[in-house]
Amino acid sequence: MHNIFRKYLLFFSITLLGVYANGQSLKSELELAITIDSAIYHRDGSIVDQWINYEVFTQRVFKSLHRRSTDWKDYSELFKQDLRLGELLVEQIGTDGELSFVKVLEDTEGNVNLLYRDLKGDGWLDYNEMLLVKNHQNQWNIVDIYFYSGGGYFSDIIAAILAKDDADLVQNASYRNSLLKVIDLFGYNQDGLYGSTISAYDSLSPFFQKQKNTQLALIQAHAFQGNISEMETLKNAYLQQYPDDKSIRLVLMDIYGSLDNYEMAKVMLDELSQLVGGDDYLSLREAEILLAWNKSAKAKKVLKKVIKSENFVTDARLLLVDAYYSEQNYKGMLDETIKVSDVVGVPIEEILPKETYGQFYSSSSWQKWKKQNKKGHDLK
Repeated sequence: MHNIFRKYLLFFSITLLGVYANGQSLKSELELAITIDSAIYHRDGSIVDQWINYEVFTQRVFKSLHRRSTDWKDYSELFKQDLRLGELLVEQIGTDGELSFVKVLEDTEGNVNLLYRDLKGDGWLDYNEMLLVKNHQNQWNIVDIYFYSGGGYFSDIIAAILAKDDADLVQNASYRNSLLKVIDLFGYNQDGLYGSTISAYDSLSPFFQKQKNTQLALIQAHAFQGNISEMETLKNAYLQQYPDDKSIRLVLMDIYGSLDNYEMAKVMLDELSQLVGGDDYLSLREAEILLAWNKSAKAKKVLKKVIKSENFVTDARLLLVDAYYSEQNYKGMLDETIKVSDVVGVPIEEILPKETYGQFYSSSSWQKWKKQNKKGHDLK
């Protein structure tokens, strides 16, 4: 069973953990977030696992299966022994991944969630919201996670996996069939079979067609097939149903960027940033969009603000280097690259490949600096 869960969790690129007080005293949701951060940083899934509220999480899974609330009890201990969410979280992040706490979010109804940023080495970005509740001891628990890129909860994914593994768990055959098709939907998109995604969506029951995750998969399929008009129609219908949804902003930010529609990519980014209350990393993405849009002056303004905030300074300086390069401002480019080189301890030539930045290496700014710093430069 454990291998089945690992296969599908890695397949869906999900990060999840729930937190349970387990006899330990946490005074605030912020302390809870710091505890998770520390465990993940040290890549110790067993520590994370100690904080998981498997009972509440399992109840949410069985709710997705349309089972009675009393049916979950036998599975709670099985999840605890075989699923081991903490270990899955660390495994999913991998050696090139980074899951970082961003802030505490509170909605208009008073619900409190923890917002995490999920980055991969290839530039993949996701945000996750960990659902907070208080237990009978008035301690914060995290019982599920909503991940923006997929538009769904971890408990829903586990429910679909269970339905696939055990047909007897879902009493309604039609409901089970749709659950399994949801799994196929994301698999088709990942494999580039966008026509199959569209066909699978059309065969879903009306209930599943209205869900965020299936609609997002359909929007992506049409976008990647080049059906932009249909994508826009689906987007508008989605926003009528979920006007303040964050998932679609994140997804469309990347889609519009891939279509070179930088104006709409920035609109989606701005709306996402407003909905989450801002994040300095989104400012880096904004600068990337502006640079691709040939708006280097605006990009520089954004990047200098990020540098002042002292977050993502090296990333911001590297983008600033590209902004200066686009303007043929080799002096400014050199100044920023020197700062990066000093911080990371890497020679300038390794930071800026000559095949990419040939004009910089031909500039008088570089030639003069190299001559003046030849001894130290050669040693480095």
